[in-house]
Amino acid sequence: MSAFWNFRVIKCEGQGDEETLFQIHEVEYNINGRAVNWSETSVAPFGRTLEELKEDTQRQQSAFEKPVLKVVRKARGYELVDIETGEDAYAQPPAGLTES
Repeated sequence: MSAFWNFRVIKCEGQGDEETLFQIHEVEYNINGRAVNWSETSVAPFGRTLEELKEDTQRQQSAFEKPVLKVVRKARGYELVDIETGEDAYAQPPAGLTES
């Protein structure tokens, strides 16, 4: 079960002749801030009004303020890692978030 989520840029490396793509995904974290799940497909901004669309676009732009991630195969399945450090993906839990 996730504790919080945010938007992150994920580098999607192409297979064979496919090109590498950078996409924005929703990433879920546990209470300690470790990435535990992510959306299978990239997200797209939407809104019922032009203003809602602008607001959603601004929220998704927060992904560019965080390190880029990539999916890697590990002993226990697939995990997200920081492309610069190779370390597991983490995010700072929101203030006031505690275990119940």
